[in-house]
Amino acid sequence: MEPLKNIYSKDWIKNLSLVVSKVDSKITPNEFQKKVLESPWKEYELKERINRLADVFLFFWNEPLTHIEPKLIRLIELLKTNGAQNFNFPYIFVNDIVSKAGLEDFDTSMRILEKTTVFSSAEFAIRFYYQNHFVPTLKQMQIWSKHKEPYVRRLASEGSRPLLPWGIGIPEIKRNPEVHLPILKQLWNDENEVVRRSVSNHLNDISKINPDLVLEFCKNRFGVSAILDKNLKHALRGLLKKGNQDALSFFSYDTKWKPKDFQFYLKQKKIKIGDSLEFTIEFQQKSKESKMIRMEYKIGFLLAKKTYGYKIFKISEKLIPPNENVKIIKKHSFKLITTRVYYPGVHTISIVFNGREYEKLEFILENKK
Repeated sequence: MEPLKNIYSKDWIKNLSLVVSKVDSKITPNEFQKKVLESPWKEYELKERINRLADVFLFFWNEPLTHIEPKLIRLIELLKTNGAQNFNFPYIFVNDIVSKAGLEDFDTSMRILEKTTVFSSAEFAIRFYYQNHFVPTLKQMQIWSKHKEPYVRRLASEGSRPLLPWGIGIPEIKRNPEVHLPILKQLWNDENEVVRRSVSNHLNDISKINPDLVLEFCKNRFGVSAILDKNLKHALRGLLKKGNQDALSFFSYDTKWKPKDFQFYLKQKKIKIGDSLEFTIEFQQKSKESKMIRMEYKIGFLLAKKTYGYKIFKISEKLIPPNENVKIIKKHSFKLITTRVYYPGVHTISIVFNGREYEKLEFILENKK
């Protein structure tokens, strides 16, 4: 798969420069392209490229945010005229232009971000305002949680997540994740799925800091609709993977259930990086009544310092009738991906039923020749 940073190709930059020159005739397309692509652009990763784009705009627009505002709005209008859709990730730098130029102009920044977040989410930019203007930003997010535009409502949840990937850390949110409960209570049953999904991710973040807070939030909210129950389950996914008994009990999992005649074996004990590990599990469900079973497998990945990092993967979950014989064959790919580095050596794999771990096996991961 091509690195995500390559969305900013030379052709993409060229097309952007043509639009920029229409917004500001003082900027020629060649000047803009040259400034963006100057060394060490080729070595930059995705976040560095986003940062460079914002800095280039501010190189040409070295002026107060109030003067930048009409140009930025015009830029978005022209981009949309040329076919760009709302909630468009490559243009996320427009929000960085705001935070870089107007961190001390809170009111203007909020006015602009309310518009730009619809075009490309301001979830990362808003965190700089939390860092520098915590209370006013919190109040603004509470106001936005009732906004008519769903992408603005989403920002109120997504931008305030305690553990937002890529986002700068906000210690006060980590220390007091309950500060955003009023926003989550407002949005958990929002009419828009993109908003509800953000709330689920926010709650999952909190569950890593304060599980009881999330369990209390969720326990009396089940049963409104199947869709909302699904969102709540997504919020509890981290706790479910950890085998949290309270979280499991919300979904009728019997944590005391045990498989009968359980067998677990690997097709091969040695595989190469790039290949797949195939394994088989067999068991009987001997209870007198049907049981809801959540089946997962847990891999212990060997790390650089010869310690292990563990990750749980879902196999399936289903209601299994009495006296059912179950056989499942599964593969786990060790194909190279950008989000994980594989180290050759002994790894482990175990099976998890309803939060309880069964039988750990070892296998050897080898370098591909």
